[in-house]
Amino acid sequence: MKTTKIIAETMPLALKMVRQQLGDNAVIVNTRTIKTGGLFGLFGQQKYEVIAYSVKKNESYMEPSIPLALKGKNRNDFLIKPPFINQKNVEENENSGFHKKPQKLYNYYSQQNDIKEKHTEKRNENSNHILGLQEESKDLLLVELQNMKKMMVNFIINDKKGSTIPSGLDKWIDRLKKQGVDEKSIESIIKNLLKKHESLNELEDAIIKDELLSIIEKMIEKRVPKSNSIQDRTHMIIVIGPTGVGKTTSIAKLATEQVLIQKRKVAMITTDVYRIAAVEQLKTYAGILNVPIEVVRSKGELEKALNKLENYDLIYMDSTGRNYKEVKYVESVNEYLNYPIESDNYLVLSLTTKYEDMQILLDEFKSSPVKKLILTKFDETSSYGSILNIAIKYPYQIAYITNGQSVPEDITTIDAAFLARNLLGVND
Repeated sequence: MKTTKIIAETMPLALKMVRQQLGDNAVIVNTRTIKTGGLFGLFGQQKYEVIAYSVKKNESYMEPSIPLALKGKNRNDFLIKPPFINQKNVEENENSGFHKKPQKLYNYYSQQNDIKEKHTEKRNENSNHILGLQEESKDLLLVELQNMKKMMVNFIINDKKGSTIPSGLDKWIDRLKKQGVDEKSIESIIKNLLKKHESLNELEDAIIKDELLSIIEKMIEKRVPKSNSIQDRTHMIIVIGPTGVGKTTSIAKLATEQVLIQKRKVAMITTDVYRIAAVEQLKTYAGILNVPIEVVRSKGELEKALNKLENYDLIYMDSTGRNYKEVKYVESVNEYLNYPIESDNYLVLSLTTKYEDMQILLDEFKSSPVKKLILTKFDETSSYGSILNIAIKYPYQIAYITNGQSVPEDITTIDAAFLARNLLGVND
């Protein structure tokens, strides 16, 4: 028995090399994608590894004991066969479809996968079993086609040498990567593009650009709330987030709009007693708007403050900005979030924060009452990929983006088309 390991640029090329080296009797043992080169395992080139073996004519080898076709025989007769079959036994069972020499390596590989999946199943009716195998063979072919399509998407994303990649698409992929869009999000974009155009080579650069703008815009729009209007039954707005992301300023901007434009009676509560500057800052905004403010340190004090402010239409609560990796702090925040009062809860994140760090908070509060996001400091960064990553991966609604320190001007709702143009660097 001869065993070999093939590494090639594409799976079809790897199978071709296996056939050239081992012949039509080659048996595929394992296939996988690997990355070669790069620095410390990063930025390597994706390749495909195939391990296979072939059996010489006079050599005994191990085969699955259940044939694919059983002509006129009960399948139960084959369930207790010894695992080792010599050449003589193969010749005696020449009517078995499994022992026929495969015409093509790909067909033989498909048969091996089918045998492996069906080896432990027990069926008593011969004719139904054969029909079932035919139907399942079609299902396997469909899965294989889907896998090939996924391989093609990965090839488009990672392979810089492929001549089949239109330059018009390649440059946009580079642009998205530089913007911080991760590979899974890029893969999702390309899949949407392939749904509309089977051949990307025939597309002109201008068409590719317009298609990408449309796809990205629709992906972001899915996470934009239809309206940011506060419902009448909502009595409190709770804003949480780490230190320094702009929670207090965001509250001031939102509260100002409610006081001056919506003409609501607004009050404020802060739990951020760890930073004196934060309390003083919110007190300053409350003084400008002429609204009351309460400082609370516990859930019990919160209840007293709410009773005191029960005649107000809307209460904005600023939470303590601390390390959300601390379990105790997360638990204390959840006490406020789960307080029995009708509320809208916002998680504030800065666009200057690394997406990997954002994910920690997004994952932490995914099952909490927090359903909306405020993304701050749009004006302090030129990379907007995290917005698209969040829109694709997470269920949160992206309610607001802030783009400066001015109160109340520098806060806006999401413009998906504008964000798509910024991601692709298209400003016209």
